[in-house]
Amino acid sequence: MLAPLIYLAALLLILEEWLWEVTQALLARIPAWPFLVKLQHWVQRLSPYAALLVFLAPTLLLLPVKILALLSITHGHPTLGVGIILAAKVLGTALVARIYALTRRSMLSLAWFQRAHDNILAFKDRMIAHLYASPGWQQIQKSIASLQRTVRGAIETAKSRLSGSPRSGGARLLRLFRRLAARMRKWRKFRSN
Repeated sequence: MLAPLIYLAALLLILEEWLWEVTQALLARIPAWPFLVKLQHWVQRLSPYAALLVFLAPTLLLLPVKILALLSITHGHPTLGVGIILAAKVLGTALVARIYALTRRSMLSLAWFQRAHDNILAFKDRMIAHLYASPGWQQIQKSIASLQRTVRGAIETAKSRLSGSPRSGGARLLRLFRRLAARMRKWRKFRSN
């Protein structure tokens, strides 16, 4: 009876881990503004209990936002409420992930925090392993692999048809796509600098 709840918990943990990694990568791209650099250095030098307080602060700060979202759902604005909850989740995860990266070493110096940290990570690993071992997950992975093979095959077929004879419009179209892709890469590189 608990299997669906375990799978749901594992899926939520996977989503949380993905959000954590994506938001960390996005936050790493923020320019090194002097104010942010000073703030990060200050957070890294905090004592263990002060670091723990800073780590817990986003949770407390986002609680009123989530209550506001629930109020908006109860007052007939479900889309707005769900949007607020999703935005708070993504922004909260981003903020907590960054603060965790800055305060982790300090917080892990507390023995009780180290034990709780290790227990939570072990629990997360067990839940995800349980999900990965389930027949449903394995079937989904087989379906995804099959779909990927089909898409790769279709792409290869399209490429071979497009690059057929030099007189056909296919070769010209393929060159056009390649030039377009090169320009897009150049534009992304320019934009990131």
